[in-house]
Amino acid sequence: MLKQFAAIVLAAAVAMAQPQASLAGIPSTARRLLQTALEKDRAGDLAGAISAYQQVLKIVTDDRPTVAIALVKIAACYRRAGLAQAREFYERVLREYPEQSDAVVQAHEALTELSNLRRPMDSLVWKGKKVDIQGSVTPEGRYISFVDWDTGDLALYDSVTDKHHPVVMANNPKSGRWNVFANASSISRDGSKVAYSWFDNSEGRSALWAANLHGDPMPQRLYDDPQIEWMEPRDWSPDSRWIAVFVELKDRSNQLALVSSGEKTLRVLKAGRWPGTARAFFSPDGKYLAYDLPQGITTARDVWVTAVDGTRDYAAVAHRGHDSMMGWSPDGKYLIFATDRTGSMALWGLPMADGKAQGEPELLKPDIGFSESLGVTRSGALFYGTQPGTRGGSIQVASFDLNSGAVTSPRDVSTNLQENNMNPSWSPDGKYLAYVSERGRSGAIPVIVLRAADTGGLVREFAPNLRRGELAGWEPNSRALLAVGTDFTGRNGAFRISIDTGDVSLLFATPIAPTLSMPAWSADGHSLYYWKRVAGADEQVFMCRDLVSGAEREVIRRRFLGQLNISPDGRHLATETIDPAKNERVLLLVSLATGAAREIMRVPAGVPPEDLKNVSKGARVSSSSWVSDSQSFIARLTRVPEGESELWRVHINGGAPQRLPSSLEAHVFAFKIGPDGRHVAYRVKNSGPSIPRQIWKFEHFLPNLDGR
Repeated sequence: MLKQFAAIVLAAAVAMAQPQASLAGIPSTARRLLQTALEKDRAGDLAGAISAYQQVLKIVTDDRPTVAIALVKIAACYRRAGLAQAREFYERVLREYPEQSDAVVQAHEALTELSNLRRPMDSLVWKGKKVDIQGSVTPEGRYISFVDWDTGDLALYDSVTDKHHPVVMANNPKSGRWNVFANASSISRDGSKVAYSWFDNSEGRSALWAANLHGDPMPQRLYDDPQIEWMEPRDWSPDSRWIAVFVELKDRSNQLALVSSGEKTLRVLKAGRWPGTARAFFSPDGKYLAYDLPQGITTARDVWVTAVDGTRDYAAVAHRGHDSMMGWSPDGKYLIFATDRTGSMALWGLPMADGKAQGEPELLKPDIGFSESLGVTRSGALFYGTQPGTRGGSIQVASFDLNSGAVTSPRDVSTNLQENNMNPSWSPDGKYLAYVSERGRSGAIPVIVLRAADTGGLVREFAPNLRRGELAGWEPNSRALLAVGTDFTGRNGAFRISIDTGDVSLLFATPIAPTLSMPAWSADGHSLYYWKRVAGADEQVFMCRDLVSGAEREVIRRRFLGQLNISPDGRHLATETIDPAKNERVLLLVSLATGAAREIMRVPAGVPPEDLKNVSKGARVSSSSWVSDSQSFIARLTRVPEGESELWRVHINGGAPQRLPSSLEAHVFAFKIGPDGRHVAYRVKNSGPSIPRQIWKFEHFLPNLDGR
């Protein structure tokens, strides 16, 4: 029967090319086994076909013709799946079965085609709502670890079958607060284990665990410390003895460390206070760890190389821009990183030897975008995940006509498409325009940019020493900015940021609510006004806090209050509220001295009563920007989802609001009139479709592996 099986597999090859061919006369057991493989092959179930062909190999181990052809069939399945193992099986045929002419011809032709295709190539590996980019790829490139955010499970995606399954289940309730959930994960170099962060809500912290990647996971806790709030595994050493981890302690300090997988101990390599997290990868020989960290407290990152034995630590890639660690070439001759030094985020390779840079970096891919590396496979393919959403917005400055509302001659303050800019704010003296610029990884600490109002030239930019923050405005003397956020000690509140030094000081601590809680300085600089929710009541209130004494007084209380927009002279504020009885949204003018409120405009909301507070639905009227003389302001009437919004000029000393002839497009936000009354700054949000997370494979790009 063994001799007959060679004919069976050869007939199968013919049958695949000519479906009408018959397999009649082949023994029934062999035919059923072969037909199973062929059916799975034709149906696109490549994993099933590979498994079936491997069963054939187990049966016919002593028949060389059959084994050679079966190897060719397995290689063809891997090739169709886009996996590097195809080359390994074809080369095995040439190396181990040179006398099998038919199989050798097929293997040689396939390898020739693969060689002709070995040019730098990007291919989409995974798309869809399940995609998560906090995991890593197995050494052969087939599986990707990820978090199933529908359940909190640690899961594994199979790129051959386009299916996924849980590895470690969280067993969370289907609705309500999760008890535990997985987070970042890293697969060992032999593909047998996965290290992962496991967050326990009852303890408010995470620990490092490991599990078998296939079969019974048998999870085991590798490291746990009550002082650690967050821990993320980054990479396994080639011998699986160590796991590189990024740690955030409860005192908000950080560590880059190694956890021993056997002894379950932690050894700190580097400590400090860094915004964001770090990517780190072991060199193929296991002697070095390359990682990226911020330059001081800025968001721009450099790539460092440290010796695992502690004898060396230096910045291998130091540049004013953003540098991100992506991995190593399989032979260790290149350190792979991404940088925006040429304007767009590009992929580069730095020649390395014995942990030291050798010469200048080489451009590998001119545009890779802001992405996260999931690792480099044994064949040299880089797997990377794209960030979610659009890189959302730019700041424009334009001429503005108060009488017509016309916006003309717009110009971008920055032409760098890698920036996401927001929160424009003019200084009271009219000299500067400040705004927030997001760069680098999603979640990185944003940069505050200061430009000259007259020329648009860059004055300075700095990253404030805040973990999270939003620009809320200016100090009245134009010497400092006002921000609301969280500092590195965990304090939430309002902060003063010096425009000369970038130094941050806490003005007062207060709970933070997105957007609406943004404070505003009084005209004399002695007080801050801010929004807060009334505890135990369905009400909201604007408060005034004396910055010297800490005394507070209530300005106005309503069931709903919008943004706090104070006039330049500090006498009034404009805000929005709601009238549930009439299902209307109302624009108010409030005296800061007395709290007396006067209605300026009303609009029917056009939404169900339960959505009246949701200003993203229906019609909304809001105060957009005050004119510098404090006698009028521009209001914006927006109707969702119609798009464009009307501009109205509101005079505070009587007279009905006047609708201006011009309107604003839907993608224009944060409309701010300059102190000269003739210019306006605003944010233009990218109106294109949102780009979901995706995972890509970039291969055949390493010079030493491809013979280039």
